[in-house]
Amino acid sequence: MTKGNTVTERFDASALGQWSEPRAFKVEGSQIAAYAAATNDLAPDAVAGEVAPPVFAIVPAFGAGGGSVVREEYRSELMGLLVHGEQWMVFHRPIRAGDELEVRGAVIGIHAKSSGVTAIMKSETRSEAGLVNEQFVTIFFRGVESGLDVGEAAPTLRSVAGDARSSGESGKLLAAVTYPVDPDQPARYAEASGDHNRIHTDDELARSVGLPGVIVHGMCTLAFAARAVRLAAGEPATAGVAQLGARFTRPLLPGDQLTTRVFDLGTPSGAAGTRAVRFECSDGAGNTVLGAGYAEVGQAH
Repeated sequence: MTKGNTVTERFDASALGQWSEPRAFKVEGSQIAAYAAATNDLAPDAVAGEVAPPVFAIVPAFGAGGGSVVREEYRSELMGLLVHGEQWMVFHRPIRAGDELEVRGAVIGIHAKSSGVTAIMKSETRSEAGLVNEQFVTIFFRGVESGLDVGEAAPTLRSVAGDARSSGESGKLLAAVTYPVDPDQPARYAEASGDHNRIHTDDELARSVGLPGVIVHGMCTLAFAARAVRLAAGEPATAGVAQLGARFTRPLLPGDQLTTRVFDLGTPSGAAGTRAVRFECSDGAGNTVLGAGYAEVGQAH
């Protein structure tokens, strides 16, 4: 039942940790090249469809699923209240053309917050040789009440980046990289990624749910940021990102621009040859669209 904008019965914690059946995904060079084009990535090996940019990892994992923690009778109502809050990606090796992958997913945590509820979703992408990447997605249900605080929390990259900033260890500014966002960026990204959520393609629908119009996919924004992070950190390899994550704080609009400011945090403990950075992204008006960004660059070869 609903009271105002608050749902009082909604989640089924018994579904936590229920992994979906593994789903096969064969990586084609044309998919890598299309993703590079949709994110304006000019790295030669990505353009050639040989080695995928890191955020391409979302394509095999998109919709990986798992047991649903939202009760059936509240599903349509809750789906209208969710937003993609955070994304955290761990890369054990890059994805290459010809890879035969298997992907599975599960919801691993539900946590009540003062302004809503977060659900933590995890996906694992594997090949015959082992784990390729892990991804953690934080979904936020706005204005939803729940007494639940169960399962796993999201990884700690937000606190790593936030603690560095609050303690004054904000790091030396490595670079501020600005990329233009094309007017047709959402339509191109939808085709390349498989994410056809209509808030990215239907202006009227986007306005009906309170947005200013069509918005750029959050993962497309993160792909722009990943390229800026890699270049600012002096990493020549397309796939040279070992960890990457950020909080989605505000929509980016097509036709705008994205500026990524990258700060050096030094070498993580026990990770020789790797540079840790924090980053933040703003639109042309200076509004933060990605916050608490963190990456480790130089290992995932």
